[in-house]
Amino acid sequence: MEINHNPLEFLTAQVQETVADIQNLGNQIDAKFEESAILLTAWVQSAPSSMVSAGAIATQEAFKIAHNIRFENLPTNLQSKFARAGMRDGIRNVQEAAKVFESIPAQIRAQGPEAIRNFCQDKDWSHIQAHVNGGGSEATNGIFEHFWVNRARGGADMTAAELAVAKQVLADAAFKAAVAEIVGAAMKGAIAAAVIELIFSILENSLLCVEGKITQSELVEQVATATAKAGIAGGVITGILLTLCMIFPPIAALLGAAAMPLAVAGIGFMGIRAWEIFCHGDRLFGITQQTQKFLGLTEEVQ
Repeated sequence: MEINHNPLEFLTAQVQETVADIQNLGNQIDAKFEESAILLTAWVQSAPSSMVSAGAIATQEAFKIAHNIRFENLPTNLQSKFARAGMRDGIRNVQEAAKVFESIPAQIRAQGPEAIRNFCQDKDWSHIQAHVNGGGSEATNGIFEHFWVNRARGGADMTAAELAVAKQVLADAAFKAAVAEIVGAAMKGAIAAAVIELIFSILENSLLCVEGKITQSELVEQVATATAKAGIAGGVITGILLTLCMIFPPIAALLGAAAMPLAVAGIGFMGIRAWEIFCHGDRLFGITQQTQKFLGLTEEVQ
């Protein structure tokens, strides 16, 4: 091995090596940045349809959740059910009946009266401290649990273990309800976004194909890719918004209101995109000129 005894030459070689490494790193960063820019551009192109679908679906679902979780919006027969749940004699006042209703997980209440009826079908409102042992019928002294468990207990107080099991049953039911609602909304958002993007993408790529800038096979591939990306984006955005609504149902109305500007922005972007498609088609086919001739707004040159 040859040893370089000249410090200046050694230092120069090290500097050159360092500069080369920095250049290589810079090239890698540029490549990554370009790749990210391409991905971002592709997402932005599909964003209008994604935002429109996500905003519309999330707004609809959020307002539905905000409506459903309010006791006063329940049908009269369900209000009466909670006023009488677990009562031996008489009925509760409206405030206590509302508290009993609110002891059902919000994720279940968010799905509306039918989901609430299904939830209550196999459950009793059970006293934590039994009625015969002095337990009252206030909402704080009860919990919903499977009716066969409640009736098998008889006049005994609920043990800590039994109370924990009842709470876990409620938590499991809430989780399943939340997942079902989120998945359903995400599918609606994905389908809506995909349909909107499919229409725009066919128009845009068909014009490019007419110009000879892409082939028919490339047209099909680009339309399929854009539609898939828009569908995924629409489903993800809708799913995120609905997840927030299901985790924090009381603020669903606020999130629904926040989703409205998202939909408005998406409609605006779609309008711009539609205008660009029209201008492109007008340049190729003279749509404006042909329309004016058809309407008799221009005179033909002799």
